[in-house]
Amino acid sequence: MKRGKDCNFTLHWAEDSKPVVGEGISRTSSPRAVLWSVVVDFARTPQLRTTIRATSKAEARKFAKNRHPDATTITINGKQPTAK
Repeated sequence: MKRGKDCNFTLHWAEDSKPVVGEGISRTSSPRAVLWSVVVDFARTPQLRTTIRATSKAEARKFAKNRHPDATTITINGKQPTAK
């Protein structure tokens, strides 16, 4: 392959997004928090099934978005049963 000063090209790729973590951003210390079942989908990898401790469904979604900023879809399935 001939390469010279007339050979111009640009490589395009997405940079990996770094998670945003910290108290109140990706986790809670509230004693009222419960575990939520979460499914996180990514563009080119298998989905991640995990649990997130949060006080509400909206807070669980916020924590999941901050932990996995490159996710394509985040689904909150519901509360996990508590052990007694």
